[in-house]
Amino acid sequence: MLTIAVLVGIAVIGFLSWTLWKRTSSDKLELFTDRRRDSSRLVSRGEFVDGSRHMPVALALTDAAFYYENSDMQASLERQWIHEVEYDDELSTGQSVGKGTVLRLRCFSQKFEFVLPAEAVRQWESFLPPHRMSAAGV
Repeated sequence: MLTIAVLVGIAVIGFLSWTLWKRTSSDKLELFTDRRRDSSRLVSRGEFVDGSRHMPVALALTDAAFYYENSDMQASLERQWIHEVEYDDELSTGQSVGKGTVLRLRCFSQKFEFVLPAEAVRQWESFLPPHRMSAAGV
């Protein structure tokens, strides 16, 4: 009987820990967006798509770079190296993203995909319009 109570106690503690972690992880994204807000033209939340993983990230756009970060990673792409910008309703794998929109960036042979929330898409399109680098300009 005592072992069942211990197992239930461990399960409850595990569930409460997971719930607390989920709540604080969204607060951490808010810290990243607040930190970038003053120096950026545009800041929002999004999801970085890496294969089958969708990771919540804070996105920021400055005149020089595109930043994406969360508590596990901090990364950026210099805007001069972004050769193509696309907006799409599905990932390159053909998977639909529901109400969001895919922001696809290409730098040389690398492709980066981010799912933007529907309410942020119009702003992203105005600050980072879709384009392709011409073959003559390469």
